Amino acid sequence: MNSWWEIVLVFLVSTIKFVFGGIPMALGMGFPFFKAVTVTSLGGFTGVIFFVYSSDKLIAGYKHRQALKRISHPNLKPKKIFSPKKRFIIGIKQRFGLAGIALLTPLLISIPLGCFLAVRYFKKKRIILVYMFSSVLVWSATSYYLYKPIINAIRTYFF
Repeated sequence: MNSWWEIVLVFLVSTIKFVFGGIPMALGMGFPFFKAVTVTSLGGFTGVIFFVYSSDKLIAGYKHRQALKRISHPNLKPKKIFSPKKRFIIGIKQRFGLAGIALLTPLLISIPLGCFLAVRYFKKKRIILVYMFSSVLVWSATSYYLYKPIINAIRTYFF
């Protein structure tokens, strides 16, 4: 595969699924440390910027739909559903705040969902971007070294 296509592919995957998508793909394609961290971080930064600024539209659309539903069905009371995933996210928000959400976003939560939650619960977008960018950069460098022995073992065993 051409080097530019590999870079574009890793970049695009990193915008959405970071630790379990972009980093292993970069290592699988044989990217050295600096190239892998640069491409995946830039992809993560692009995803964060896009999803932080598009989350407002999603939240406004959701609130509009809920308002229309309340107008058309005035006697219908909304059900509050507390799933284990919702309890986990609310617990992280209450205990650790934006730093906790940002730290878990590239690792456990995907970048779109993490940015949506950050915008939903916190209003200052510059602070959200700083926390998310820091988290993406830290997880990019850390996961490179965590995945490298695994990818090398797979390469030697299968290829």
